[in-house]
Amino acid sequence: MKKLLVAVCCLVMCLSFASCGGSGAGSMDKYISSIQSQMESMKDTLDSSGMDVELIQRGNSLVYRYQFTTDIGDTDVVKQTLESGMEQMASTFQAGLKELKAQVSGAESLIVEYVDKDGTVILSKEYK
Repeated sequence: MKKLLVAVCCLVMCLSFASCGGSGAGSMDKYISSIQSQMESMKDTLDSSGMDVELIQRGNSLVYRYQFTTDIGDTDVVKQTLESGMEQMASTFQAGLKELKAQVSGAESLIVEYVDKDGTVILSKEYK
């Protein structure tokens, strides 16, 4: 069950990067605002899977913060599955970073974080 949940999360994450193209947003705030409708749609999809997503600015980085809203049990098992999924999607993340840099002057990196329901980071990966 947990592996299925993680697989669904990886798929939704991939779709979120594919749909997050703004048109010349300029600043990080404007970029985030320009994709807010896609983020709301993604939140609705994730809600039924026991997750939430938040898009935040951290310095000159854009952070996709996925938070489990239910108890996931052994985080080591979940972390291993997430690491595998993130490795397989590295080119998607790099493409998302390229799009971000094209849209936001000064953008340095894209960060993908997974946290448990208490806010403890399970896995974080930065793409530069």
